[in-house]
Amino acid sequence: MRTFVARRLLRINARFYQQFGAEFAASRSALQPGMLRALQAVAGCAAVLDVGCGNGRFAGGLPAPVRYVGVDSSPTLLGGAVQRAHASFLQLDLMDRAWVLRVRRRFPAIVCFAVLHHVPGARRRLRLLRQLHGLLQPGGVCVLSVWQFVHVPRLRRKICDWQQAGIAAEQVDAQDYLLDWQRGGSGLRYAHQFSLPELAQLCARAGFEIRQTYRSDGATGDMGLYVVLRAVV
Repeated sequence: MRTFVARRLLRINARFYQQFGAEFAASRSALQPGMLRALQAVAGCAAVLDVGCGNGRFAGGLPAPVRYVGVDSSPTLLGGAVQRAHASFLQLDLMDRAWVLRVRRRFPAIVCFAVLHHVPGARRRLRLLRQLHGLLQPGGVCVLSVWQFVHVPRLRRKICDWQQAGIAAEQVDAQDYLLDWQRGGSGLRYAHQFSLPELAQLCARAGFEIRQTYRSDGATGDMGLYVVLRAVV
């Protein structure tokens, strides 16, 4: 993907969360079933890094002694985060290569829910996964989720023509989509639809091995694809 196209897609999503962050957060206050299951994968870990944490809802499912650090680029979403003991938040742009330097430590567990599908281009996705790999302690666990939406009729109806964003269809990658939002106004979002083989290959290139996969969430029970990863030594 050309750099100028990727930057335009990133601006589309940044504008969306700036304009609709409050409405978006209000629709996602409770933990999804897949996130509840992810709590089992990180059980026993003394600290969790939540990359793309949004309003920090995952912190509410962790036992009180667990140290939680949430990272997100949206001040609107972070502004709605509930302040909890043992929890802290950092406003960082994950597309800035230097964001990892602000984290300053490695973690036994990392979660990254519904983030990777908003990252345009395989090169940027791989860079983010390698950064997560570098932030894991030896033997640590990482849980990722990506959105699965093209098989859901209600969500397929939200798919828009790329011309609405001033982008030609041939400029984006296969399985890239533009979707509309109609709550509290009208907006657009960019998302990539992953297949499991595509996601598995990307994780392997970043130095992870998949320990578990599952699908969960939404009215259909399969709108989130989750992978539980371990770093290959």
